[in-house]
Amino acid sequence: MFYFADLFGALLLAVTVALVIGMHNAERLTLPHDTVFQMPLQALYGILAGLSFSVALVCLFSKNSKLKAALVLWMTLNVVLYAMGLQWNNSNAALSSYLSSVADAFGLTPAAAFWLAKIICLYLLLGSCAVLMFGKWFSSPPGKDDLVKMACPACGVHLRFDGRNLGQKIPCPHCQKTITLRKPDLLKMACFFCQEHIEFPAHAIGEKMPCPHCNMDITLKEPA
Repeated sequence: MFYFADLFGALLLAVTVALVIGMHNAERLTLPHDTVFQMPLQALYGILAGLSFSVALVCLFSKNSKLKAALVLWMTLNVVLYAMGLQWNNSNAALSSYLSSVADAFGLTPAAAFWLAKIICLYLLLGSCAVLMFGKWFSSPPGKDDLVKMACPACGVHLRFDGRNLGQKIPCPHCQKTITLRKPDLLKMACFFCQEHIEFPAHAIGEKMPCPHCNMDITLKEPA
């Protein structure tokens, strides 16, 4: 299965760890003052780490790829706009100096840390746009729980198909008759032992199962 959007979560967790380490490392360094929000750079690290961690959790645990991509795009655009504002207010200061705490913690030069940050932002920006524009290309194939069973009305052969294709018309792969993909209607029968009603899908006809009421083994049959 191809979880393209989940890579955002793993990358943002790494960014969160880097920011937290950089925030603690900042205590022993002299850093430039943030001129956009007028706050210490250490506090800004903390805000970015919290934001990155929150979006990472959504990316890792949500099943909605478009929601993941939208949050990543929103966060990345805000970071890019902040960097533009920072450069506007500090035309004589190198943006790499604002990453000196993170760079020092990992043994990098500020310039290397700056280029790495640019690459990460570019990946998140382009990747989130790609998922939003071509989401179905990046969606994972259906698992067993996403497959729907039905019997062909013409030949009675059982079919399995992706639940996202409900309502589509296709030729039956066995008899070639045109059929409409739909969820099977539930059949009803009475238990032979306790006479309680049981509902089951048509494809289960002939299968043996314990009655949910009396727990006696019965064979599912088509109602008369």
